[in-house]
Amino acid sequence: MVKENKDLRLIRTRKFIIDSFIDLLEKKDFKSIKISDITTGAMINRATFYHHFYDKYDLLETVTRENLVKSVLQELSNNTDFNEQMLRSAFLSITNYHANLSDRCKRSYDDMTMNIESLLKKELETIISQSLLKKYPDISKEKLRMLSTMLSWMIYAASIDWKQNSDQSPEEYFEYASFSMKQLVKDETFNS
Repeated sequence: MVKENKDLRLIRTRKFIIDSFIDLLEKKDFKSIKISDITTGAMINRATFYHHFYDKYDLLETVTRENLVKSVLQELSNNTDFNEQMLRSAFLSITNYHANLSDRCKRSYDDMTMNIESLLKKELETIISQSLLKKYPDISKEKLRMLSTMLSWMIYAASIDWKQNSDQSPEEYFEYASFSMKQLVKDETFNS
């Protein structure tokens, strides 16, 4: 019974740290957030913070991974077959993640995207790799790994391009890019 109470305290303290950090991200640039800001908001001391996280980058990765699991990965778990719909879902999930993050953390968004890019690409790569392995069990794992890396980076880059340069909806952007890619692969002439 004592262990259960201790576990609940650890869970609650961890939640206070994360909530304090997210609250700060909504108000300040990521670069300017100090551990003392986080600990003050969470009403804990520095030692308690370091018991849970190495530094603010570790905390950012944890928050990103947990939000990613809730939003992006949960949406994709319904569509694990490798096909165009799966790639579309991946793209829409990432664009939705970026849109929500930039709305919620306007001041920190640019700083945060640099820190979460590799995490997002790696998670996407894992999802795509698993679906490719399932669909093409007879193709070498190395070839599928390379393909999943290429596709995950393309999807991530397209989501950033959409965020920075497009006035289309994510759905329209994906449809146009997908159509153009098919035309290119078929070696047909592009029409604007």
